[in-house]
Amino acid sequence: MSSHDSNADVALVVGFGAGLVFFFKGFRVYREYRVLLDTPEIPIRSIPMGLVEIHGKARSEQTVTSPVTRTPCCFYKVDIERWVRDKNRGHWSHAATDANGVRFYLEDGTGKVLVDAHGAEYDLIQTGKVETGGGMGRSVGRLWGKGDPALATGSMAPPADLFAYAQSVVSTGGASYSLHASSFIPSLAGAISLGGRSSDRYRLSEYLIVPDHWYDVTGTCGENPTPQDENDRNLIMKGTNEPTFLISWRSEKEIEGTLRKRAALHVFGGAALSVACLGILLAKFGWL
Repeated sequence: MSSHDSNADVALVVGFGAGLVFFFKGFRVYREYRVLLDTPEIPIRSIPMGLVEIHGKARSEQTVTSPVTRTPCCFYKVDIERWVRDKNRGHWSHAATDANGVRFYLEDGTGKVLVDAHGAEYDLIQTGKVETGGGMGRSVGRLWGKGDPALATGSMAPPADLFAYAQSVVSTGGASYSLHASSFIPSLAGAISLGGRSSDRYRLSEYLIVPDHWYDVTGTCGENPTPQDENDRNLIMKGTNEPTFLISWRSEKEIEGTLRKRAALHVFGGAALSVACLGILLAKFGWL
């Protein structure tokens, strides 16, 4: 068997596996769509314990500085991709996700509630996208755009700092989930890389939760262990029994529409990809 045929077989196996992953992910997304559909948005002052959906403006006395655009924010998420070479071709493969920040309040005019964004599924406006790295240990940064200028108010970090940051996050690992199609599922083909090899070239995409901007949050309301006063007894977080925890800049209807379409795309697209790859493999070996 030639190396070309071997690579084609590996690609078909990867395609079959990726199709299955997308297929089952689709049911997960559909479940979240149903949960969101069955959870009505309520004023913050009326939230009970358990799963809730609220809409409000982020407030925080403390902030952290985002790694890419150096913007003061409540929380940041940075998706890091690494360039993987396969002979004369290459592609970007998801390498790690760094997500961190401080607890912040969400206010809607009726009250406020503390939010711990760790462990959430994020659907946020992109504030920065930059490529850094190169051969022979060089660090060459190239800004592609800061997204919404109203959100990214800081200055771009130096290329060398971004390169060191990306290497640090990738070396220690990290995982997160996003409603954005580009980072919805790690690249299975990139993980296997079809015999390719990684380079020291990274692409960083930054998403922020910033003070004074409105967000839709669906999560579990529990007891705040460190209340500041009698009106600060609740905390929105990722639940133990109910894992649904979404933070989005979109409205409730937009989120529902996005999840519905994505669920259908993953279920039917994943099934079609797996069936097609399996059919080609069976026919190639004379089993069909």
